[in-house]
Amino acid sequence: MLAAAPQGDPIVTLPLVLAVVLVEVAAGGAFLVWFLDRRGQAPGGFLKLTAAVDAVAAAAAVGLIPTFVPGELERAGLDAGAVGSFGQAMVVLLVLAVLQLALAFLPSRDLRNVAGIVTTLTGLATLGIAAIARPGDAPFDVFALAALPLGALALGGSDAAMLLGHWYLVTPKLSPAPLQTAALVVVAAVALQIGVVLTTLSRGLLVGAVDQTGLVVALAIRIGVGLLMTLGVALGGWWTARMNTQSSTGLLYVGLGTALAGEISARVLFFLTGAPI
Repeated sequence: MLAAAPQGDPIVTLPLVLAVVLVEVAAGGAFLVWFLDRRGQAPGGFLKLTAAVDAVAAAAAVGLIPTFVPGELERAGLDAGAVGSFGQAMVVLLVLAVLQLALAFLPSRDLRNVAGIVTTLTGLATLGIAAIARPGDAPFDVFALAALPLGALALGGSDAAMLLGHWYLVTPKLSPAPLQTAALVVVAAVALQIGVVLTTLSRGLLVGAVDQTGLVVALAIRIGVGLLMTLGVALGGWWTARMNTQSSTGLLYVGLGTALAGEISARVLFFLTGAPI
């Protein structure tokens, strides 16, 4: 059993961490837009706003590409070639996110659905490429490849669910079903993330991390805030949606904050230690 030893400079990995988190927002948001739209549950305004947020997130991620310095990445134990491919994939994702936004203004649901699934799959593939760049001797570890896409569903799903909640302020008679569905997507993603983290801990891949105070704090935030609190808040959002959608939206606001804190901490650990977390 191999243990991932902490390595690298957090400052060097920070632009990559931020880019990955932004791609998670874009990919997860694209998924929820597609998932709700294909079921006929998504208000038109929600489709447009969320697609716009996703496109902005993808554009911000692309804007970080010049900060990826190959020499510094290699000294931090990262695969500079994979990071370069990640940057190229982000450009493709940005183009598709803008296309999904443009199609949100058209009446054809079929076109929107095609754009949504292609954007989602591209976003998840982009995150898979980023996962290969982490330090370690098993770049294609299945749990590492799953960690970032699950993060997209949790973080991007939380963001999209929070945005969806605003439509209940102007359309009080809107069925709570879409909001409940969105919350359950987050619940499912976080539950799977917990499974990945438990597997990582059982494999001993974070043995070296417990020797560094900063990484212990990041791990505590990841588990306590990013996973357990997000799971509880998302469940609360699902439960309260059928009774009071405003309260559910408020809970989803909190869930976005906890998911964001957890994903940033997780990606710092991921690119410093190589451990799926």
